[in-house]
Amino acid sequence: MPSTKPAAVAQAERKVAAVLDDLEQTTGSEVRKLQLEDVVASDAVTGRPLVQKAVEITVQPKPARKWAR
Repeated sequence: MPSTKPAAVAQAERKVAAVLDDLEQTTGSEVRKLQLEDVVASDAVTGRPLVQKAVEITVQPKPARKWAR
């Protein structure tokens, strides 16, 4: 039985895809890996440790292609 995604998930995927496409276009690279990580930071108000989510993106430069004539 095929699973259907909630509309909010599909919309979020489109937004992420647009950001990644923009990253590839502006840097001339290809996104190779996305990784969600927990990062410990300090809360600015209380000063207590706070665990937040962060995304690490690994890119690889696209090879320059020159066609022989």
